[in-house]
Amino acid sequence: MPVIAASEIRGLAATSDKQLKAALGQWLDNPPRRIDRLILQGLLAAAPLKQQVRSSCGLYLASAHPARATMGALLEAVCVQHKQPKPFEFVNSVSNAAGFHIAQQLGMQGPNLFIGAGPQAWSHLLALANLDLRDGLIEQALLLVCDERGDFCVQAVLLEGAAEQHGAADFARLSAGLEVQRLQL
Repeated sequence: MPVIAASEIRGLAATSDKQLKAALGQWLDNPPRRIDRLILQGLLAAAPLKQQVRSSCGLYLASAHPARATMGALLEAVCVQHKQPKPFEFVNSVSNAAGFHIAQQLGMQGPNLFIGAGPQAWSHLLALANLDLRDGLIEQALLLVCDERGDFCVQAVLLEGAAEQHGAADFARLSAGLEVQRLQL
């Protein structure tokens, strides 16, 4: 299995963005400003792997939805109040905003894809990454799955080379045998 590193971040739904930012400060010297919860969580899962990530790495991120609070504020302003969205809400409502910030902070220049997470998110991310790895487009792939149903969990794996896919993929199978970097908030 070409998985070389993995991380997992878990926290309570009540964990504040301020607490997430404080935790991120231990991994990144210059974390971005004006970012939403999805971006914070994605960065927290990816940052522990930063030293192993090469610039030719691709990013494959899945979440059931963009950051709920950001999207809610945007929809409230535009659809209910008939106002222009605030720049922060508008920019961060784009699903790839999280991928942009993660790639920027980790110095990644490969493809950057965001997909809606369903029950087979890991298999879908792995299939997408394998296409780019097999075509030689990238040398590494960083796969992240963000789950905010109730308490949150963000899991990340870093691949070097295409992975054989036998059956459904999940974090436990992909990270088996590795020392997973874990953070509980």
